[in-house]
Amino acid sequence: MSSQLKTCNRIIHVHQQTMEFNNVSISIRPKTFSLLMLFLRQPFKVISKQEILDTIWDDVEVNEQVIFQTIRELRQLFDSEEVIKTHPRKGYAWIENVEEYNQQGLQKEQTQINTIAKNAKPFPWQAFIIMIVFIFITAYYTLKDNTDEDELSGTLVILPMKSTIKDNDHQWVYLGAMNQLISQLQTNDTLVVLSTSFVLTLMGEAELQKKYDTKNVRRIFDVSGASLIVETELLGSTQNYQLKYALHFKHDIKRGIIFDRNINEAIIKLANIISRYSGHSLIQLDEAFSSEFSNELLVRAIELKDKNELLAASKLLESLVQIEAENIVAKDMLAMIYLRLKRLPEAKELLIKASKLAVAANSNELPIVYHHLALVEFIEGDHRQALKFIQIADEYAIDKHDWLFRAYLAQLKSNIEIKDNNLDLAYISLNNALRYHGVIQCPVGTSITLLQLRDLAEIQGNQQQAQQYLDRAANIIETRGLTFLEKSLKNKGRKYL
Repeated sequence: MSSQLKTCNRIIHVHQQTMEFNNVSISIRPKTFSLLMLFLRQPFKVISKQEILDTIWDDVEVNEQVIFQTIRELRQLFDSEEVIKTHPRKGYAWIENVEEYNQQGLQKEQTQINTIAKNAKPFPWQAFIIMIVFIFITAYYTLKDNTDEDELSGTLVILPMKSTIKDNDHQWVYLGAMNQLISQLQTNDTLVVLSTSFVLTLMGEAELQKKYDTKNVRRIFDVSGASLIVETELLGSTQNYQLKYALHFKHDIKRGIIFDRNINEAIIKLANIISRYSGHSLIQLDEAFSSEFSNELLVRAIELKDKNELLAASKLLESLVQIEAENIVAKDMLAMIYLRLKRLPEAKELLIKASKLAVAANSNELPIVYHHLALVEFIEGDHRQALKFIQIADEYAIDKHDWLFRAYLAQLKSNIEIKDNNLDLAYISLNNALRYHGVIQCPVGTSITLLQLRDLAEIQGNQQQAQQYLDRAANIIETRGLTFLEKSLKNKGRKYL
């Protein structure tokens, strides 16, 4: 085989174990390069996991997870998930053309061009024409790059703000500053700004710790439909703040730092920077704006809830709703803990209070609160009232461009329709949920909805269709490395309905 191969407009240097793209040489880890060569030597052939393990990792004992991670790394190198096709329970195949690359032929062609240029008669306009062509080409690629950034789609994820300032006056910034930044960005149908609560869920799915590292941030791309992830860190001291930021795109990172004497002003400046890249309009917050996530009690309660210490979390939240009677998030979160503790009347009472506050403030929490009200009514068996709340919540979700909760509402509606034996309507609702998750390119939501469709097909006795849904879910779960969903693929019972 040639010492150089070409695929996807990239040149693979076999002996150097490097890849050349746009005149940039990229080193590839030895095992990753070995797997790449295994694919390139037999393009379009399905290679089993066992063959991959026996060929690439024959010198060490590893499990299948290392295959998923290495394939994910290859896909990132080629800026595409499409270069390697997953065949569930069969293996993987390289699906791009591979050809030998002849460097000598290229050099010969370049020599001919140079000879023609040398022998050409002088022409006074030649330099001018070359300059004009150069300007047009440069302008084209500049506009193309800008367009690629402007056409971001899926979701915008703003992570909690890390801080090196340890005094009590700055404990609020972890979630409070993050929520303030989210609140300033007007979501739209192209790029949805994820809510603070859901970002915390994503971090759990990505196994991203509170003191997360930059190198682990890219895991968020795997478990979400993110096109842009914002990482921030507050440094310095009181009235001498430095807000360091990194804008993580799928194939690029833009970094910067903002100096300001006031944290709120620094956050506003960062919101403006994000809006230039994302295309979001900015919302001018009231001067008295105070994030509902700014209270340290809420942060501690979230940490306890994540550890499943529900009673301890409920005690903190009960104190918080006494201190901050208009904190919608705290009321909603406490209601969901009461729900898990089977204290339904108290959960419903809190949610009704939260809904009134949310309506008065036209809060972004409206779809969430009414979704939870619908969930309580569904558990209590009042399907008619649950559907009424789902309709209200969906109207608010449309108004807020909240595709995520539109999907959640459709999934809840399907469960009600199944209980009422309206299986055809349940099928329509689940397909709506699949479409809404698709808008924000959410792999977790899409996978779970496909598994729900699998369960519904089994209820209807359609095993062939159930298997098709299972295969689609398996493909996403394996491709994205959603290890926390892998057990669900082997589940034979009704797991999600």
